[in-house]
Amino acid sequence: MGEEEAFNMLKFLMFDMGLRKQYRPDMIILQIQMYQLSRLLHDYHRDLYNHLEEHEIGPSLYAAPWFLTVFASQFPLGFVARVFDMIFLQGSEVIFKVALSLLGSHKPLILQHENLETIVDFIKSTLPNLGLVQMEKTISQVFVMDISKQLQAYEVEYHVLQEELIDPSPLSDNQRMDRLEKTNSSLRKQNLDLLEQLQVANGRIQSLEATIEKLLTSESKLKQATLALELERSALLQTVERLQGQTAELGGPEPDPVPPEPAGH
Repeated sequence: MGEEEAFNMLKFLMFDMGLRKQYRPDMIILQIQMYQLSRLLHDYHRDLYNHLEEHEIGPSLYAAPWFLTVFASQFPLGFVARVFDMIFLQGSEVIFKVALSLLGSHKPLILQHENLETIVDFIKSTLPNLGLVQMEKTISQVFVMDISKQLQAYEVEYHVLQEELIDPSPLSDNQRMDRLEKTNSSLRKQNLDLLEQLQVANGRIQSLEATIEKLLTSESKLKQATLALELERSALLQTVERLQGQTAELGGPEPDPVPPEPAGH
């Protein structure tokens, strides 16, 4: 891409796709993402999760560069380009799906390592050396995974846990439910705002589609009119040719033009 077009794509990723939040000074969004990835590992690959926990290996030790650079810091450029394609198509949750798929597909090899250094070194150095088959398998898995509801739930969990850390006093079940409901209410409001924006965008799309349909109809009518004119022109040319042929068959010199009468007659 040219410089201006590349900048516009970067702007789209940062603002429209929300990746800009990862790079704020407090890094709070990255912390939430690491918690979400840990919970996803717990759900999808419990044995791998337990193995990493046993050796005190959290996602921040190996996955932070994946999220901050969209895998560009360690993975082949061809694979990174495919990840960017999927992000433009599905949004930033693709990063979670790719990370989960990569860890899951290499799980047997990771489980063979029995200390922190070798596990982290394998994930950082060996795992990114993807073959074409492994790359395509990972991309295929990303398209069939649906983790949006889990990501939303784990974000709520993270905020509740942070509130409990700030306020160490024990909470009753009712208080915890209240906090969960408040956080969920806030997330619902965000979802409603996004839904409203989506409806506006859909309205614009429908309007554009209607305009396109009208233009296509007009184009079709113009094509039909053009075809009719071409047929008429062809018929006229054939008629002219036929008349010329008939004239040639009649033969004979053309009569001399009648001279003008002398003046005064």
